[in-house]
Amino acid sequence: MAGPVPREAAVRGQGHPAEQAVLQTLLSARGDAAPTAIFILGAPRTGSTVFYQALCSRFALPFIANLTNDSFAETPIVGLSIQKSLPVQIRYDSRYGKTEGPFQPSEGSAVMTRWFGGGHPSALVSARILEGMEPHFLATLAAAEALFAAPLVIKNAWHCFRVPYLAEALPSARFIWIRRDVGAAAKSDLAARYHTKGSAQEWNSATPVNVEDLRRLAPAAQVVENQHAFNTAVAAGLTRHAGGRWREIWYEDFCNDPEAVLTDLDGFLERSPVEGACDIEIGRSGAVDLPAVDGDAIDRYLAEQVERLSADSYAARK
Repeated sequence: MAGPVPREAAVRGQGHPAEQAVLQTLLSARGDAAPTAIFILGAPRTGSTVFYQALCSRFALPFIANLTNDSFAETPIVGLSIQKSLPVQIRYDSRYGKTEGPFQPSEGSAVMTRWFGGGHPSALVSARILEGMEPHFLATLAAAEALFAAPLVIKNAWHCFRVPYLAEALPSARFIWIRRDVGAAAKSDLAARYHTKGSAQEWNSATPVNVEDLRRLAPAAQVVENQHAFNTAVAAGLTRHAGGRWREIWYEDFCNDPEAVLTDLDGFLERSPVEGACDIEIGRSGAVDLPAVDGDAIDRYLAEQVERLSADSYAARK
């Protein structure tokens, strides 16, 4: 379990004088308190982006913006410092998890890749911090918390397979798991493959440990089983490693009553809503731009696996 942030080790030898200066100043002001952070976990197409936007807006929580991810992946605290000097209102728009505008919330993929690497299957090759990067990771989170006087919110699907490491390295971190009915999420995921990859066979986002087995299935089965694999990994990670430090929400409940879902998180986050937070805007049509033949194939596969996948069904939990 991680102890106090090693300030000198974190800033020494990074090769970026501007970053060293910012980190040293913020960490000196903060002291040796271990960093906290809030991780939003969710399989692809489960509504994590709009929930991320709403959470950060409602509780005035800091996040990695597009500017920091795109231009300061090597020195994220520098980008975060620029964000702090130019606060903006969060907009509720995104396309397949991507937002537009330099100061809008980002998945932070470039920043996370610097710390955790990448590759597939993600659940095997990118489940822990890269060698030698933990001091910089912890120092950046601690410095960000000192800068904003609030824990940094991180939303990245790859973290679904990193819960054991994150929970151990950050004993004060909290986790929010957003879920969505497996059929709706699978259909949206398959539609995203067409729109972002141009093929039903191309994977989006992180990959589970059994991805090579799943590649042998038809696309309809792939996206369903991918959702199930994500859910299984998150549930196991949180239950075994983050007891008492996580909350589960469902996208359907958030769409039906976002105010109630966010209000229920007040105590968990130990924060109160801020004045002037922008009204939450959620696309409620439920329409998915997916060929009917693919949607029917997903429905048939779910019908065949209804008992095995009951825990992934929103209707079944009711």
